[in-house]
Parts: sequence; structure tokens; C-alpha cells
Amino acid sequence: MMFTTRLLKVLLLMCFSYPIVAQTVVWNVQGIPDKLKEKAHAVIRTDENLLIVKNEGFLTRKKHTVITILDEEGLKYGHLYIDYNKLSKVTDLEGVLYDAAGNKLRKLKKEEIKDIGNVSETNLFDDYRYKSVQFNYANFPFTVEYSYEVSDKRMAYYESWFPGDDTDDVSVQASSLQIEMPANMQLRYKEINGVASVEKSQNGANTVYKWKVSNLPIKAHEPYAPAWSERGPGVWTAPATFEMDGYKGDFSTWQKVGEFDNLLNKGRETLPPRVVNEIQSLVKGETTQEAKVKKVYEYLQQHTRYISIQLGIGGLQPFEASLVAEKGYGDCKALSFFTKAMLKTIGVESHYASIKAGEATADILTDFPAQQFNHVILCVPMPKDTIWLECTSQTNPFGYLSNFTANRHTLLATPTGGVLVKTPALSAKDNQVSRKVKMELGADGSAKAKIDANFKGIFYDDVVGLIHENNQEKTTTSLLKSFYLGNAQLSKIALQENRDKIPSVQIAFDADLKKLTSPSGSRLFVTPSIFYKEDGVPSSGSEPRTMDVELFNNISYNDEIEIQLPTYQAVEALPTDVSFTSKFGTFQVKYQLQGTKLLLTRKFTRNNGKYKANEFAELIDFYKKISKADRAQMVLKL
Repeated sequence: MMFTTRLLKVLLLMCFSYPIVAQTVVWNVQGIPDKLKEKAHAVIRTDENLLIVKNEGFLTRKKHTVITILDEEGLKYGHLYIDYNKLSKVTDLEGVLYDAAGNKLRKLKKEEIKDIGNVSETNLFDDYRYKSVQFNYANFPFTVEYSYEVSDKRMAYYESWFPGDDTDDVSVQASSLQIEMPANMQLRYKEINGVASVEKSQNGANTVYKWKVSNLPIKAHEPYAPAWSERGPGVWTAPATFEMDGYKGDFSTWQKVGEFDNLLNKGRETLPPRVVNEIQSLVKGETTQEAKVKKVYEYLQQHTRYISIQLGIGGLQPFEASLVAEKGYGDCKALSFFTKAMLKTIGVESHYASIKAGEATADILTDFPAQQFNHVILCVPMPKDTIWLECTSQTNPFGYLSNFTANRHTLLATPTGGVLVKTPALSAKDNQVSRKVKMELGADGSAKAKIDANFKGIFYDDVVGLIHENNQEKTTTSLLKSFYLGNAQLSKIALQENRDKIPSVQIAFDADLKKLTSPSGSRLFVTPSIFYKEDGVPSSGSEPRTMDVELFNNISYNDEIEIQLPTYQAVEALPTDVSFTSKFGTFQVKYQLQGTKLLLTRKFTRNNGKYKANEFAELIDFYKKISKADRAQMVLKL
């Protein structure tokens, strides 16, 4: 992945370097309003962020932050990380520790500042490093104060300020963002979610922009709430024009952002003659463009692997295609660009596509051109359709976008600049679980079942790892949990992958349930939909809902179950059919008794979408009705 997401998150914690002068402010815990301590594990006393833009190629980020840690669960908020690389330098890092009364205990020691390289199993090359700071102290409550400065040439990134970030246990007493711009430079910004309008002033010839908030209590966790950047008060900022590591850029329009990507990629797509010959030979017998693209994609998967590489111009520039060909690895940028270069050798046009990826991740702000992306994929236009390629996966089916990148905006770096388009959405039919069960029920409550299930789309994403890992114990554990089988004995487990554009995994197995249910006297109580429990009923909480509701994926379930009943005298109770429709989806379950067999069909579709906070009660009711239907029992008199 690109560096952007991590940088944006770190920058939320970076900026105001005031020399720490003890006793100018007494950080007594008694100075925290009671409402800010309610259910909080930490309180941000002040968080002052300052960005001083010197010119198009250089700026200074400063930060001064004071955090009171109320208990053990708040300790993580006293841990500070500052990242830097060859384009930036951390200076003037100081820290002070205070007791509950605000008395200074000691200053941060030099040996407590750790300098950490960012190399891991999936991050082979990285010129980013971290300053990591934490006081080894736990006499609650206590307060930490940090102040530092970063000299920075990473000019594609300004500040994104969302006080409190996406946490539900930290309150904010005061926070501010201040940006100082030269007279000849434009600051682009977007205020969202009700933040107070900017305060403008002059500092000599420079224009000063300032935003501030105060006394923000904790945001109680509410299920299905949108990301904090979509609902919390904050500001996005970005440059208009800038220079970074010798490259001049302009982010005033999406077209210009794409032009900057083209500039970074220019002259880097030359491939070794060996690879050119291999690719051209590989597609020689293919008669369609799509078939040729598929061959190239399979070649990519067989000859490369993903490694995160954060080198050069802030992690924005891909490796040369020739280097990927030589080494056999690359990050999302490099692998996508390498694929683009291979397709060019066979006359197929494609576009480098920047995207903000992640399951249940908020989309970009489409009306605010900026470097908002954290990933790169490849777009291959076709006469009748468009092919999208996830180039970091060695196992992804050709043309498949999971919910990691589906249904969100992506910036195509076309020959004429950036073009913002949206990746295809996955429908409920695409994201589907189909299950068929044949079961023999014993009079003692035991049962033997044959289960055949198909997991498609995002559900494929959940289970395909079982095939690639080939771990029998893990597979068994996963199936027992997914089908609510308790400690049943499983046998004849078979998994088969279908690698269509909307891929699926077929899973078949036998289950021996020693105690599906227990007889009660001469009666047997049976829950026919034992394998289909809807256990996702959200909690209403003790407080009124305040946040909107966001359901990310369209999903559907189509289920059939056939139960061979034991010898019985009578069916004393048979569950009634249930059918209802809501703005959130539809649900239907039917029961049919055919001689000594009970047939059940169940269909459930849930829609994605955004809904108002006052509609949450309807969502709870929707799920409760499904849960109640799934718990319905039949009663046999034996």
C-alpha cells in the first residue's frame, strides 16, 4: 500500500512545537470539567497543531499536546509516534510528566526516545522511521505533555484535522489547527460536519488560518456508525501548487492530481527484452483483448509477490517496471505500474488508478482534489466493459474487486490527466450465501446432516483462505462456528474454488450432531433453522441514537433445509411462515410438511445505504424479527 493513509493518521497527531515551560499552566486533573471525564479513559487537555508553509518546497509542522491519562485503559494515549524520512527531520522533541495535582515530576529522558525503522515481513524497503515516546509511569491519573517540530519537504500532504479522531473513550478539552501561508500561495481547505468557520488574520505578509474546538465529550460507540471523518467536526487542507523532491505539482483539480501521477511515472515503464518477449509469446494464440489481459495478469501473479516499499518522494512513486521484472516483488504502485507496462507491450491501454481502499472505509471527498488515497489498482478499458485488476494478490481471480476496493471512487491517471470514476458495486446477488442441508433427526435429539454451501463475493473473501492455507483443523473450527454446530463431528469436508469474475467457494461436509436437541418427556422440540441464526441484532444502547447509520454491503442468503423426522404420533406445533419487507431489505421463511419430512426455505436480503439516526430503531426491529423467526420451533409428540 501507499504511505498516504499512515501519514494522514500520524499527521493528525503532529504539529505545534512550543518549548515546554513547566508551571506556566498547571495541569491539575481538577481542571477537567466533569462531563469530559464521564466514561473517558483519557482527556486531551490541549492539542495545538501548527503548519508553517515557507514556500512551495518546504514547511514546518509543530505540535504541542497535553493528555491526562485517567486509568490503565488510557495508557495507549500517552504513547507518541512521529514518523519521518529523508524528506523530513524531527527536532526539538520534549516531554514532561505531571502528577494528578499538575506538579511536574520529571522531563522526558533522551534514552526514552526510541528511533525505530519501519521494516517488517511485508515491508521490505522503507526510508520512513519513527520516534516513539512513552513515559514508564502508571500512578493514575497523571498527565503527559509533548512538544516537537518537524522540518518537512513532504509537500503533497498538508493537515487533516479531526479532534478526538475515531475513538470512543477520549474527550477533548481544547484542540486547534493553525496554518500560516505565504502571500503568494493558496491554501485549499474544506470544513465539514459543522466545525466552526475559519478565523483569518495576518502575520506580516502571511495569511493565518485557524480552527478550534473545545469541550468535546467522548463519543459513545454506536453500531453501524459512519467513520469519524464523515461525521466528526474537522477540516481537510491541501496545497494548490507545490514542489516535492524536485517534482512540481498542482492539486487544484483532479485532472492536475492525475497529471502529477503521470509526472512521477514518466520514463519508468521500460521492460527488459526478456519480459517483452515472454509476454508477447504468452498472448500469441489469444484472439480477444480480454483473454490477453487475463494471460498478463496470471503472469503477474506467478512471477511477483507483494512487498510494501515506502521509498522515494514520500512513498508516492513506483519502482521502475524493469526493477520489478528483475526482483520479482513490489508494492501496490510498482506492481500495478509493472502490469501497465506489460499490457503496453501487447498494445493494450490501461490506467494507473489511485484509490482509498479498505473494508468499511469511507470514500474520498470527491469535491476536494487532494492526495486522499492509500492504494493503487489498474483499470483496463474494454469496448463493452472495464476490467479492474488488483495487482497485489497472487490468488485474486481475474477481474475481481472485493469490498476492499469495490464501490468507491478512484482517480485514473489518463494521458490527459486525472479522471475520477467509481469502481463497480457488488450487488446482493454477487454477495450471496446459498446453503442446502439434508438432515436425519433421531428421536433422542441427535442428527446427521449433509451440508452443501456456496459462498460468493465478499463471503468468498471470508472463506477462500481456508483453501489456500489448507489447514484441516482451522477449516473444521471455522465450519463449526459458521454453521452453529457446537462440538459436532465433521467428516468428508470438501472445498472447491470457482474463479469467475464474481468468485465463489463451494463447501460440502457431513456433520454428526450427538445432541441437536433434547427430548422433554414424550415431546421433541426442534429449531428447524438451527444452521441459520441471525445473531447480528444491534444493541439500542441506553442513550438515544445520535449518529447516522451506514450499512456497507448488499448481502443475501438463500437457504433450503430438509429434515427427515423420527417416528412420531403427531406434530403438535409447526412454525408459521414469515415474510416482510423493509427499507433495509427483505426476509421470508416457509415451512412445508411432506409426510415424514419437513422442508424449510429461507431467503434474506439486506441492502446497503446510509440512514438517519432516527431510523436505527427500525433497523433493530428488522433484525429482531429475523432473529425471532430463526428461533421458531416445531414440536413433535413421539
